[in-house]
Amino acid sequence: MQKNSKWVYLWDVIYPVGMYLVISNIVMFLLGLVAPANNENYIVRHIIVSVVSLPFILSYYRRPPVYCIEVAEKKRIRPEVILLALAAGAAFGVALNNLIGLTPLVSWSASYQEISEAFYGSTLILEILATCVITPILEELLYRGVAYQRLRGWLGILPAILCSSLLFGVMHLNLVQFLYAGLIGALLAWLMEYFGLTAATSAHVGANLISVLRSECGILSLSGMGMGGIVVETGIAAVLCVLSVWLLWRKVDRDYGGKYNG
Repeated sequence: MQKNSKWVYLWDVIYPVGMYLVISNIVMFLLGLVAPANNENYIVRHIIVSVVSLPFILSYYRRPPVYCIEVAEKKRIRPEVILLALAAGAAFGVALNNLIGLTPLVSWSASYQEISEAFYGSTLILEILATCVITPILEELLYRGVAYQRLRGWLGILPAILCSSLLFGVMHLNLVQFLYAGLIGALLAWLMEYFGLTAATSAHVGANLISVLRSECGILSLSGMGMGGIVVETGIAAVLCVLSVWLLWRKVDRDYGGKYNG
């Protein structure tokens, strides 16, 4: 192995993420020339950026480096795996959002508040399309399908889970989302490792969907809920998340002999 090989591995991870940033910023700039950016059109611009970026990310996913150990996935993933992953993501999202909401972090982060206002400043249909369909597909392809798999081929499973989660958190560019994305990123990487991209995407959809429904429809909202109610809701969500992950782990151990090989 050449002495500079670690820099090659690192470049293989950084390059796709960097290209995504370059493409998304160029598209945002061009869209800004057409119409001034504001909260009302932010979600539409986000959808356009994602659709334009998706083919580039997909090309990196389909052409992994030689050393990259791809996580095999069934052509027809079992429905119970998708449902359990969806439940794990939604429950994790509720519990983690509640815990973060009990801290002053949200009020401290002006950038997080700006992003939240922009994402939830459109119609429910557009928010679900962008946040619960397009974003999970794009981000799972990039951060689990590309970054995690390349880190796994370089560092092994556990370091790859940790590093990809850290990268996922950092790329959200504010402390609140760094903590949230970083922690849920570990769950998504674990799902990617043992069940493949569809399971990771399903969990991401679950987490984002529950966030949109809480914000726009008041479902499981903390508004008007006392501390006791918050604690109970958080505890129930945590138990449901642990139960879903436990059932998934049993499936790995029982059905796939410790590894989901498809």
